[in-house]
Amino acid sequence: MTRRGRPRYSMIMAAMCMSSAVKAGVWVTEPVLGLTADYSTNPGLLFVDHAAETHGAVLIDTPTTYHADALSLAILPSFRISDSSGYSSIASDYAHLTLQGEVDSDRDSVDLTARLARDSSLYYDYIFNGSSGVRSDTTLFDLAWTRALTERLNFNLETNSTRVVYGTSGTGVTLTDYRYSSSAPSLSWRASERTTLTANGSIGVYDSAGGLTKSASSELELGATRQMNELWSFSTMAGYSRQSNTIEEFYGPYLLGTYRSTNTGTVFTTKLVRQTEFLGLTATASRSLVPTGFSFLSLQSAYELHFHYQWTPRWTIDGGARSLRSTEPQVLGTTFDQSYWTYGLSAAWLFTEKWTLTLRGSKVSANYTSPPDWVAATGFTVQLSRSFAPIKWQ
Repeated sequence: MTRRGRPRYSMIMAAMCMSSAVKAGVWVTEPVLGLTADYSTNPGLLFVDHAAETHGAVLIDTPTTYHADALSLAILPSFRISDSSGYSSIASDYAHLTLQGEVDSDRDSVDLTARLARDSSLYYDYIFNGSSGVRSDTTLFDLAWTRALTERLNFNLETNSTRVVYGTSGTGVTLTDYRYSSSAPSLSWRASERTTLTANGSIGVYDSAGGLTKSASSELELGATRQMNELWSFSTMAGYSRQSNTIEEFYGPYLLGTYRSTNTGTVFTTKLVRQTEFLGLTATASRSLVPTGFSFLSLQSAYELHFHYQWTPRWTIDGGARSLRSTEPQVLGTTFDQSYWTYGLSAAWLFTEKWTLTLRGSKVSANYTSPPDWVAATGFTVQLSRSFAPIKWQ
């Protein structure tokens, strides 16, 4: 974990606990223990032929929640203990701790989230480090505030900061440590019973490689959400983005110069949802600037289709497809383009009140422009999980 984030999150945790102490309520822990086995034909999406791998792991989740009047708290530890050492396995170890708090009043709602995570990085999505695996440590802090200005008009403000530190890669090219901070104010107006109009603005700063490369981004978007009928809902946001990239070139301790470039374009998010008693369908299309671990912010376009089907009271089926195109600005030369296609299908069987068996199948393909190549992987996962009776802490 990064030491820089620990004091901040310790204070947040202490504040949450003190807040809960003055209210009457009960802490509840609902433990879940799981066993999983993964099979993949090409777990690192390598350029060269790769033997299939099979790994097993133990999953441990112990979510603990607290609710009292206008206050809600959650402590969410999650662990995976794998049968393989290092970070190249598709079932490598991870440890996550998420702290969440929400305070509501008549006109205000404040949500706080803090997260510490250590895990393997970027499986499937990045060719250079996906070939050997690399540890990543993440610290995150997010604050969201909603204020009801009138019965129809709301003001929202979300600000967050993320710090990611990567381990050493076994390949010649590695991802760079970065910090990404952003702030996004917005106004939403309920125009009618079924329609809401929204105006969003955001600014972000992406600082990587110890400050040698930076991206400053700003966006302005307008959108609307429409509940078309009892089954269908539609939402869309679209607007203008501006990205300014900066790199400092050094020769030893001497600064040779600072080089800048500016990119402008459009960003958008569109979602169509159909929800019935047993079937949920979601289609999403988006284009956005995303921190990735490369020198600058990446422009990513994604198209997704997912479904969730409650087949019987004990069987649920989930599936989907996703297409992602990522454009990475380079320090020198042209951009680096990558494309991914992911398909998945899973079935979960609740064969007793406490035991769940989950089966998953997946297909992933990736296309890289430099060096040009196409690689693919198929995988299968079996997971058995046992939930335990809630534990109440007075």
